Amino acid sequence: MDEDQIADVLKSERLGHDEPGMRSVYGHVSPAMRAELKAALQARWEDSLRPRAALSPVSAVPLLNQLLADIPPVSKPVRSHLAPKIGH
Repeated sequence: MDEDQIADVLKSERLGHDEPGMRSVYGHVSPAMRAELKAALQARWEDSLRPRAALSPVSAVPLLNQLLADIPPVSKPVRSHLAPKIGH
């Protein structure tokens, strides 16, 4: 949420924390804040599907398999960042 510049009062509410001091008195979550958070989380979810589809375009989980079907195939091979680099 920090990367998406979500307001501290909304982050605290979402995590189940109370805001300290005056922020708890004057800081309130608005419908616009909630909409902004929802849009940011939706974008992160959609962005996560592309790398997942690059690993494998199918899934044993029916809902995920349906979502992956809408992702265009990757034209270049995906290489692991964890595998040793051979020939360097």
